[in-house]
Amino acid sequence: MDRKKSTDRDNENNSFEEFIKGSDVREKADLKAVGVLSFGHLFSDVYGGFINPIMPLIALKLSIPLGFVGLMYTISSLSASLMQPFFGYLSDMLTKRFFVFWGIILSAVFMSLTGYVTHMWMLGLVLFFGSMGVGFYHPQATALVGSFSGKEINNYMGVFTACGTVGYAFGPLISASLVGAFGLKSTIAALFPGIIIALLIYKFLPKIPVYSNYPSLKDVFKTISNLKGIILNLSFIAIVRALAIMSFTVYMPFLWKAHDYSIVKIGLIISLFSLFGGFSSYWGGVLANKIGRKAVLALSLLPAVPALYGSLFFLKTMPVLSFALFVVSGFFMMSSTSVNIVIVQTAAPKNMGMVSGIIGGFCWGIVGLLLTPIGFLCSKYGISHVLSIIAFMPILGAISSMFISKKYA
Repeated sequence: MDRKKSTDRDNENNSFEEFIKGSDVREKADLKAVGVLSFGHLFSDVYGGFINPIMPLIALKLSIPLGFVGLMYTISSLSASLMQPFFGYLSDMLTKRFFVFWGIILSAVFMSLTGYVTHMWMLGLVLFFGSMGVGFYHPQATALVGSFSGKEINNYMGVFTACGTVGYAFGPLISASLVGAFGLKSTIAALFPGIIIALLIYKFLPKIPVYSNYPSLKDVFKTISNLKGIILNLSFIAIVRALAIMSFTVYMPFLWKAHDYSIVKIGLIISLFSLFGGFSSYWGGVLANKIGRKAVLALSLLPAVPALYGSLFFLKTMPVLSFALFVVSGFFMMSSTSVNIVIVQTAAPKNMGMVSGIIGGFCWGIVGLLLTPIGFLCSKYGISHVLSIIAFMPILGAISSMFISKKYA
């Protein structure tokens, strides 16, 4: 009897191991699973960018000082990004669809309530739980896409990443259009698409094999510490990329506003930045199949440097060229986002959720916290001067990519 239980348990563990290894075991991709997860990623990131254009109206309604507006974004960053490795560990351990399902539900419910808050503390709670939904979804969904993609992991991770970037680009347009046409309380309309997507995930995403002997958190950290070289390297690249992207998308609008460009035009440029970045996320995965992941990392970061610097240099004299270079910089930088995630999943196939949370969430959360001191530096030395320095940071990421082992890239 004991021998039978042991055999059953071994078979169960082997089943899960085969499932979680993804591209090493699965010959063919499960397109239904990849499709529903990618579609969910699009809507998850719609909610991630939902608050940005309407925050000034909410702050005016609640009489929130500018400094506390920054605190609201810090709260959002803490729950959406910095906690992703922990959510990833739990999703790896539980091996259920809990996080992708409830992640969408949380985001939809709480982000749709932003137009109804009447006190600053209510806004903080709504942003905390709404952003937590975004944090719930990403690590497990990214790990599952890696598992369901089979040998097409480069291509399908590119599709998955592209959907999220496109969603983030449309989030501000959706919230601004709703509120502009119907007022702040129209944000409740954002509830219904999220509920529908969550139900589609519940219906069409295959159930995950149960794994009863998942290693303890201590053992997981031990495993990751053995891979600290590759994980630290990829984390550094992710931070450098995120620093350039977030610094320019947050502070360039202040420069554009100072040059009397309209809010509509500014919003359009930011959306194009994300849209072209979303398209390039897919092509980056396709290109990785031809020239290798390591080469894509370097080639994506180096051309971004002149594009970023040019967007600053030509702003006064040739603004159209400046805007075009800004959008092009997004295309280059985001083209290796999915490649970065595939490499780290290849390095740690049994801890995909946790390592995906580190690269795709925690690193962005660190940069989110850095935006406050960067803002003070911009106030003291000028936005153009600070961004001119940050524009050269991707070079460090490109150099770092050269030290990635060939067996992962």
